[in-house]
Amino acid sequence: MGATTIPLLMTRPAGSNEQFIDGAPPELISRFRAVLSPLIEIVGSRVDLEIPVNDGVIFTSANGVSFGPSGAGRPAYCIGQATTRAASQAGWDSQCAGANADALIRFLIDRKPDRKLWHLSGVYSRGAVREKLCAAGLTVERRVVYDQQHVPMTQEARALLTGPDPVVVPLFSPRTAAHFVRACPRDARPYVVALSSAVAEPVSTLDVSSVDVAEQPTAEAMWHAIEKVGVRITLG
Repeated sequence: MGATTIPLLMTRPAGSNEQFIDGAPPELISRFRAVLSPLIEIVGSRVDLEIPVNDGVIFTSANGVSFGPSGAGRPAYCIGQATTRAASQAGWDSQCAGANADALIRFLIDRKPDRKLWHLSGVYSRGAVREKLCAAGLTVERRVVYDQQHVPMTQEARALLTGPDPVVVPLFSPRTAAHFVRACPRDARPYVVALSSAVAEPVSTLDVSSVDVAEQPTAEAMWHAIEKVGVRITLG
């Protein structure tokens, strides 16, 4: 890549960073230089889980698919297209139920599946999915199948943030955003792109060059927001 590429500091867990970069529009990614510094490590929980043949599952991330059982054709209700694809590949009869937890909850309340549902999630799960669905009369049990553990920011990332070049930092979850704020050098001035207003909220305590929020909580919208920031940086 040329000297004019803009550093793009990726803080998602290993695998998720690469998946996001691989999904970039070809004409756009050539303008950025990806630097990987995961701030979260995904660790599977030791859980012996058997889903009854007539039950279904809820996946709010692809990590739930990775650490859950195989689908064997049973129904799965998923957040986002990437999670839906992962569930299909794992043998689930998967449906995309929306781009976020609120949309998934509305989807399931409207359809009222006549079966028990298992929400296979991480230790940290936002949106109170089980609680809201149970309050609406659905039968849902949450089972933790993985943990999201903090890891330190790399020295390369810290040096990049304190260097002379502008750095764009996409952030995808409130918990990662809060960890980034704690780890970010105080004299850094990154250009932050947040998946949602909830993700942007922790960054309000950090002195940054700018904070842009994606119009929708999707990879496509994140890349669109990153592109706009890149144009601003290039034009000065």
